[in-house]
Amino acid sequence: MGLFDIFKRDKESYLHLFSDDLVTPAQVKANLDEVCKRNTHVVASIDDRPRTFRSIFLESGRNDDFVIIDVMMPKDGNRIIEESEKVRIDYTLEGVMYYFETKFIEMVSGRFPSIKIAFPSIIKKIQKRGSFRVSPSMDNPIIVELTDLIREDVSDISEGGLSFYTSRTEKEIPIGVVFERVTFKLPTMDRYITTKAVIRQVIKGSGIGVKNKCCIEFVDMGMKDKDAIAHYVIVRQREMILRMRGEE
Repeated sequence: MGLFDIFKRDKESYLHLFSDDLVTPAQVKANLDEVCKRNTHVVASIDDRPRTFRSIFLESGRNDDFVIIDVMMPKDGNRIIEESEKVRIDYTLEGVMYYFETKFIEMVSGRFPSIKIAFPSIIKKIQKRGSFRVSPSMDNPIIVELTDLIREDVSDISEGGLSFYTSRTEKEIPIGVVFERVTFKLPTMDRYITTKAVIRQVIKGSGIGVKNKCCIEFVDMGMKDKDAIAHYVIVRQREMILRMRGEE
């Protein structure tokens, strides 16, 4: 076997580890070890309730028998999970969305209280990076700022970019122009994301008073910010599904 074959095999193993459904104990453990090391954000759904709760990964059991996550936010999630029958954990790693189903084991007391849940037998992939866009809710809009003079409501967003409606024309924001400091804040975050972005498309509005739609692509965005957007996409997806079901 040549060096190229070894490299190809190792690359395929890496992509399988982080991009496909994880079905073997080694794959599941490697994935959970990584998210615990990174303290990756978690969205927890308890007994199919309409509300979701936030946490972070803390520790993966050495004997593959449990996972430790931080206490729930909002705080009443800690009482609810103790009485639960099933828990779903959603998260992102390397821009890929995953989830697994588990059960509550016990609350862990100590200097920093935490929650012990059962180690999953399988982790499912939801979708690849940047493949799903969501629109912000009217109650929690996202405002994007391209310059001090250009601030617009976001129409939809994904890890790869966002779009917004604007009265400005393609002459004012031509395709290909790069904005060095595009800033916005997600409803699920307490800080702003700042990134470079390029104008990819300007769709002219049809009709009197109809705004144009401008699409921008993020450039060299850090993985931490991409994962934050992926986290928001998960939360917003669930909100939209529950609204369609009439459960909100």
